[in-house]
Amino acid sequence: MGRAGRIGWRCAAAAAATAWALLSGAPAQAQPEDAELVYCLSPAQAQPLRDAAVALGADRAKVTDLAAWRRSDTEAFDKACTALFEAQKSPPKDALDNLLPFLTGLFGAVATYVATAWQARVTAGRADRDALVQAATAFHTAAREYLGAYAGTRDDKDLNTAHAALSARLLRVVSDHPRWPAARRAHTAITSGALSPQALEADSRGAGDPRLARLGELEVDCARVGGGLATPGRWHRSLRRDPDRPAQVEGTGTGDRGGSGGGSGGGGRA
Repeated sequence: MGRAGRIGWRCAAAAAATAWALLSGAPAQAQPEDAELVYCLSPAQAQPLRDAAVALGADRAKVTDLAAWRRSDTEAFDKACTALFEAQKSPPKDALDNLLPFLTGLFGAVATYVATAWQARVTAGRADRDALVQAATAFHTAAREYLGAYAGTRDDKDLNTAHAALSARLLRVVSDHPRWPAARRAHTAITSGALSPQALEADSRGAGDPRLARLGELEVDCARVGGGLATPGRWHRSLRRDPDRPAQVEGTGTGDRGGSGGGSGGGGRA
């Protein structure tokens, strides 16, 4: 989960804790005796009050006149009245019942926020991938055209434009993902390596020019990095491994090319 998602969950937890403290710490409101008397002495509750009194052991004949019964046996009247009043009340809600609607709305809002933030992150990652791949393709095309032209007729305008765009894209990725060696390798290749402006100025060596092979590797590296940008939240183990293995193998291959002659070939095998 991203930083936005973690902040959302922390806010939700804090709000829930605050609500719990407020609800659990609020004193229960006591029902006053006047409310009981008003309820019991209302005409609609006369018969239910008699039934309650009989159920508690009172003589039905004595409770026919409720006013007289109240004067003669106040304790029994109060007992029956309290029982009737309490019986009609709804069961008290505990803290969880009070919190449930609040928590339902809160967690729903947090879930919506996290989902929206995550979708925005995925959308931004896909846009970054497309921009990086497009910049890598433009640089690959400009560099091949530059290397294929005669030294005296080369125009480096398109190459410089494509190089600046790709360099800025890769620098941003290296800054945001310092543990992705593939991105760092690609950035190094075009700034100080085999595909830097200084290295590309050298005369072309034809179809065997190693810079052409390195251009292909650069496109592959950028495509892999772009795939990582488009899928945030994953570990991306392949991007975290040092991708210099092909470069090391090709480095030993320079001796093989030089060893096409008689004795140097044996040195290449050694």
